[in-house]
Amino acid sequence: MGKMNDLQLMVQVSKMYYLKRMTQAQIAKEVGISRPAVSILLSEAMKGGLIEIKIKDPSANNDKLSRILAQKFSLKECRVVPTTILDENALLKIVASQAVGLAKEAIENGGTLGIAWGKSCYAFMQAFPRADGLFGVDVVPLTGGSNLAGIEFQLNETVRMFAEKLNGTPHFIYAPAMVETAEDKAMYMQSTYMGPLVEKWKNLDLAVITAGRDPAYRMEEGFLGRRMLEDLIACVNKNNRRPVGDMCALHFDITGAFVDEEHNDVVIGVGKDNLMAAGHVLCVASGLSRVLSVIGALNTGVVDILVIDENTAKTVLEIFDDGLVKCLV
Repeated sequence: MGKMNDLQLMVQVSKMYYLKRMTQAQIAKEVGISRPAVSILLSEAMKGGLIEIKIKDPSANNDKLSRILAQKFSLKECRVVPTTILDENALLKIVASQAVGLAKEAIENGGTLGIAWGKSCYAFMQAFPRADGLFGVDVVPLTGGSNLAGIEFQLNETVRMFAEKLNGTPHFIYAPAMVETAEDKAMYMQSTYMGPLVEKWKNLDLAVITAGRDPAYRMEEGFLGRRMLEDLIACVNKNNRRPVGDMCALHFDITGAFVDEEHNDVVIGVGKDNLMAAGHVLCVASGLSRVLSVIGALNTGVVDILVIDENTAKTVLEIFDDGLVKCLV
């Protein structure tokens, strides 16, 4: 057999083994060679540089992207998780587990930790191990209750489970996340049972949040149409500020301005001023469907610790650096 035929056979066998996930016995049968010959061909393909194996370690950090994001958005800490995983559920678990390490550094005995609802925050709580060395930590919900059925929206239960892991004290909220009027909100906020929780919100050491996504601007298959982005920016320029996401149920636009006052004014929760005053605000974000909401959340100036996956981080920077967005912030 000539060298060219040997090379072609090596490539064929390598594709069958690494891309099609066939066993060496299956390859031998299909190609018509012995199993030891398949093993030799794979070994020679590796030695000859035809095959490269790259391992994306999710416990590592993309230092370059982390530095760029930290600089652009004035972050104290940023971790960009290297991964090629696109499945959003699997991706979320990986990113949430990496956020735990940064959160541990911000939680101290006797401190106050707040957590928001949603899949990202719930995954973060689940990934957090029991902290036997901590005591006296108060765990508080950052918004009122949700009418959504998913376990990730049952915030009092998340608070209870998290406090148990931290050997801390859970503080529950018995109010909805949204009410009908500003007067209804004032009634809840001034009630006796809300008083202690409101005081906790004013003295947060760490708030764990996510960048909630607006369904109208989810990315389809990893791409955001430029026409959609131009339409969104045009609305900002006309002072018709369209929300791209939410933070603790508070709507914000792509420039980071909290908008949709009619909505925000009836949200029962921590409020933007208390978030701004918190010791640290950790945002857990993953998946390309959150790109615009991540940009908006970072532009609010509230977030100072970000944990995000590599693909989403790259796309955030690509869109932010587009003149359409950068000129507005």
